[in-house]
Amino acid sequence: MAKAAADSTAGQKTIPADCVSVLLMALDKTTISKAQYELMSALDGSRTASSFEHQFRSITAKAKELKSRVDSGEKFEAVPPASKRGLSVRVCVMKLG
Repeated sequence: MAKAAADSTAGQKTIPADCVSVLLMALDKTTISKAQYELMSALDGSRTASSFEHQFRSITAKAKELKSRVDSGEKFEAVPPASKRGLSVRVCVMKLG
């Protein structure tokens, strides 16, 4: 199973730790059980549960911090989308040329 799990990760994208923290916070799960770390280890096939637990310490700490900030009313603003003017100008040039 470990070999198959390792092969299935080919081509997967990496998700930033802050995004994982937000997901944990959104699910109202700011801790991860030993059984869940063991599942991660089994799926990974090469790392120990303890290794995952160590890696997730900062992620769960950030999830707790974000939950506290959101619960206290802090608002977060997303980055606005980029202007599309440059694209439309290039399209016009391409149509004229």
